[in-house]
Amino acid sequence: MPVSIASQVAVQTEILERMERRLEDDRKTLAIERASAELSRAAVSAELTDIRHSQSDMVRRLDKIEPVTDLVTSVRSKIAGGLILLGLIGSIATAGIMLFKEMILEWFR
Repeated sequence: MPVSIASQVAVQTEILERMERRLEDDRKTLAIERASAELSRAAVSAELTDIRHSQSDMVRRLDKIEPVTDLVTSVRSKIAGGLILLGLIGSIATAGIMLFKEMILEWFR
């Protein structure tokens, strides 16, 4: 049985309609995926901005803390040096007193 032109046109029309439906479904899916991607990009961008701001805050805080730690370290070394010097002077004085104990006791008699 020969295929008529009308049946061929009907088959082609059906194929085109299916392609159009598939294309429309793909467009909808693509639009949904684009919206989801935009939301993800916006969220990532917001998080990166927050990280950048928090990093800038930390650097600013460290810049404020650094002179204080340098001062505390400097004060600690000065105090440690002073205590060592006092200990040395005290040791010399004690040794002198022990060495010249008899002479000192004569002065107070």
